[in-house]
Amino acid sequence: MPRENPSASPPAADPGDRPGGDPCGRCRAGQETIALDEVVVEGALPTLSPAAGTIGLIGPTPGFRADRAVSSTKTDTPQRDVPQVVTVAPREVITDLAATRVEQVVAYTPGIVQQNNFGGLSPLGYAVRGVATAEIYKNGFPLARGFPPQQDAQNVERIEVLKGPGGGLFGRSDPGGLVNIITKQPTAERFVEMGGQWGSFEQVRGTVDSGGSLNQDGTVLYRFNLAAGRQNSFRDFVDGDRLLVAPVVSWQITPDTKVTVETEFLRNRAVFDRGVVAVNGQLGLLPISRFLGEPGLRIDQSSDTLQVRVDHRFDADWQMRLSTYLNSNSFVGEAVEVRGLGADNRTALRDRNFRNYRAAVALGQAELVGRFDTAGIGHTLLLGFERESTDGTYQQIRSNLRQNPYSLDLYAPVYGRPLPPYTRQTNGVEQLTNTALYAQDQITLNPQWKALVGVRFDFFEQSFRERTTGVRSDQTTFAASPRAGLVYQPLPELSLYANVGRSFRPNTGPDAFSASFSGPFAPETGLGYEVGTKLDLYGGALALTGAAFRIERENVLTPDPNNPGFSLAAGAVRSQGFEFTAAGQISPEIKLLAGYVFADAVVTKDNVLPVGAPLINVPRHSGSLLAVHEAQDGPWKGFGIGGGVRAVGERAGDAAGSGFRLPGYIAVDALAYYRWENFRFGLNVENVFDTTYYASSLSALRVYPGTPRRVTGTLSVRF
Repeated sequence: MPRENPSASPPAADPGDRPGGDPCGRCRAGQETIALDEVVVEGALPTLSPAAGTIGLIGPTPGFRADRAVSSTKTDTPQRDVPQVVTVAPREVITDLAATRVEQVVAYTPGIVQQNNFGGLSPLGYAVRGVATAEIYKNGFPLARGFPPQQDAQNVERIEVLKGPGGGLFGRSDPGGLVNIITKQPTAERFVEMGGQWGSFEQVRGTVDSGGSLNQDGTVLYRFNLAAGRQNSFRDFVDGDRLLVAPVVSWQITPDTKVTVETEFLRNRAVFDRGVVAVNGQLGLLPISRFLGEPGLRIDQSSDTLQVRVDHRFDADWQMRLSTYLNSNSFVGEAVEVRGLGADNRTALRDRNFRNYRAAVALGQAELVGRFDTAGIGHTLLLGFERESTDGTYQQIRSNLRQNPYSLDLYAPVYGRPLPPYTRQTNGVEQLTNTALYAQDQITLNPQWKALVGVRFDFFEQSFRERTTGVRSDQTTFAASPRAGLVYQPLPELSLYANVGRSFRPNTGPDAFSASFSGPFAPETGLGYEVGTKLDLYGGALALTGAAFRIERENVLTPDPNNPGFSLAAGAVRSQGFEFTAAGQISPEIKLLAGYVFADAVVTKDNVLPVGAPLINVPRHSGSLLAVHEAQDGPWKGFGIGGGVRAVGERAGDAAGSGFRLPGYIAVDALAYYRWENFRFGLNVENVFDTTYYASSLSALRVYPGTPRRVTGTLSVRF
């Protein structure tokens, strides 16, 4: 996929083209736990009892805490038994935040900070524990293929953030961690929930969520989600429309075999917006509303997805899953972007460009999981095979900045002048295939000691051809990604753990090709290790975690000193620090999700930047707190009130070591809601004190302001 590279040093190519149960003894209406990971149905058919460690998605969990997650092991395993941290944002967090996009929820996930978001249109820009990543998955399948739209939150059941290397299960990835989105699944309960949302900047949105059985014996279940809306922005001339349709059907063919067919169709029309300019490295000279593109130009995005999963249980201990993932996505439209500043420091030099990015992805997985004992030692074994094929086309037509700079006065902009002509083009075709085998063993040595070992082998092939010039580049990579971890539980509610793992990620896409002088770049490799502790309080209602980590990354792109304008895969970076998280409930009335991260992320080797230079958009200090109080009885029963604080420290504003920095900020949010019978009324205020802040940047020419005060009202009814 095309991605703008926030690496240790400035890119040689133009960066603009890169693209567990109810812990508090209560269960709220409509939120009963649904055992989606079990291959069983209710009815007359006899069923087998579920095996521990089964393959499957984890269903709804009330509150802010989930004691199980699939992203660390791909099995249904209690988090306290896994030597790695997974931070989970369940559906209730999404609902309380009135979030319509996944990134709104991720803002309250400790350890994640925003990176470049490609004009506000990409979901693939985060740093986890100080390491930039584009690795976002949906039900274990990669989204970072082509250029999919930002992910809508309507069809999301939970968001899992795996901290540390995930290559042992997921393949090519970054060593800081990854995001795995789990979608809503069919339910035996018949219901229809309709919702509306209205807010600042002319926001209006309607949603439908329904589910139930399609036949009398309850063997065929469905789920249907729809969201449609329109919203303007605090940014001048920036608006957008969105449509999501997501039907899912499951068929329990026999007590031991289930087939699930899941589809999702997403359409997004928006304005490509690169943010504001820091004049002479100084922010605040331009209002955060100032649009520096050209009004009337639009980008259309689409993503059509089909997932088919076949779950079969051989007996109480062995289960198999066969799954297929097909996706086609596109990013097509026109924009005008700032490429430089004139000598007067007020004239923006812009170019016109048209992008036509398209990708088709086909991926298949076969996984087998089983339990057995050897000499009194328990094993949960996972064996997997994966095959991926991705075809992408990346066409961009641009005007000539030198001949037609298409200038704009930053302080007194005049829009609508005739657009400059297109004069040059890049037109790349990329074909990727990846074949992988992976194995993992979760070992119970005794009730106190548990271990995890695993490895994944990837055979990666890439062919990139530039159709304009006919130049072709091919590469073949074989990589092994091992992982290992150990858990010691002196008490049932306390775990001490350590882990180590490797990762790799090929340098792919048109920008990696154009920046190369002597053929394909060697893939980036990563090594991560950590020690930590997990503690469950209040009978498991509240989970605390603490970890100290160190991540090293090699073969990062850096300028080639012998060939100006090109790069070498010769750089290295390191991130080390510690983090603390808390998730769950401290009483039946109070739920919270909180965390703090210290990350020292710096360059350790580069041809241009000095050792110790900070990495772009990574603060040394960041943290968040979301807390909600809901009355459980009395006249105020069903009334909830709460708020959140997001704090991000000062950080580097570009990758060039220029000294340009984004200031730190603290943003405060507030929320209130009332549940009465089948109705829910909500009010959210984002950035209560209307703080001016800057969420991220790619350079001083592309700085993304944070949202000012925004008020949102919601209403939903469930039948």
